Amino acid sequence: MNKYVILANPGHNRIYFDSALKIAVSEIKAIAGAYNMKINNIEEADLGLPASISFATDRELTEEDFRVLGFSSIYYTLFEQVDGGLLRPINVPDFHTFPESMVQILKYNGKTNEQFTRLMVNLAISSCNTNSKRITLFDPMCGKGTTLYEGLIRGYDVKGIEINGQWTKEIETYLVRFLKEGRYKHKVIKSKQSDSKGKKIADVFTLTSAANKADYTNGNTQMLQLFNSDTTLANLLIKKKSCDIIVSDLPYGVQHGSKNNKGSNMSRSPLELIKTAIPAWNHALKTKGSMVLSYNEFTMKYRDISEVLQENGFKVLDESPYDDYLHRVNQSINRNLIVAVKV
Repeated sequence: MNKYVILANPGHNRIYFDSALKIAVSEIKAIAGAYNMKINNIEEADLGLPASISFATDRELTEEDFRVLGFSSIYYTLFEQVDGGLLRPINVPDFHTFPESMVQILKYNGKTNEQFTRLMVNLAISSCNTNSKRITLFDPMCGKGTTLYEGLIRGYDVKGIEINGQWTKEIETYLVRFLKEGRYKHKVIKSKQSDSKGKKIADVFTLTSAANKADYTNGNTQMLQLFNSDTTLANLLIKKKSCDIIVSDLPYGVQHGSKNNKGSNMSRSPLELIKTAIPAWNHALKTKGSMVLSYNEFTMKYRDISEVLQENGFKVLDESPYDDYLHRVNQSINRNLIVAVKV
């Protein structure tokens, strides 16, 4: 039996660091299952190290296995535990295209911790069975873009919808500046999108780039599409069955990004927003594509979201390793995840 230890990333939010270790155990199980890596005896390690997770395998892991483990949100360093309890560091291949700094640089109030965002993406990828050569990630309420940046550094194409025009402008400005300063070749197109009656429903920002010049020259590029619009119009903005995964950190119960049916006031009910938006999100997702949503249990309940998803063509994955992600963020946010697959 081979034994391994993952040293936890110290960048995790300190408020829920203890919960992060328990959550990461489930996350690693999901990753391992998706990539046919059989692991057992996985648990929080007690080896006199900083926070870490240990596990065992029936075979010696390969370089590809190491690369996959590097996806984990908790990952900082990987060791093999050898005779005498000694730890041998393992060189884990980098899975990024663009550098991690793309998602790490921006700091602002309300930003979702990038490790937590990575966990959501990992769960989505692990439960997705579209068999696409390149993944397209869609965040239907993308805020200031953390999930989009995570998708880009992993080599995905990404699409996002955000109703706050100031935030979409900040995303555009930041990305162009980042690519220019990093000397990454890129192309930007700004356009508008209208409905069938000719009414404008979105300002569209399309960016094409690649992590190296050769890929850009050969057309092996990644694309970001950003829509300044209402997420309930996703079926009019996003091509049908064009996305592999939907990942979104939903608003936690303050002002929400959708107009109600009676005027211009913004809806304050996150569940009502989800009920309205889910059919449009379903339109964009491929069959066997997956969706991971995080939300505040103080304003929505798992069973209520689960019912909405099941009524709209999704199967909720409510067993290990896709359940039991509830954790406290602060006094007003008790965050949970729900994972579902389009049937």
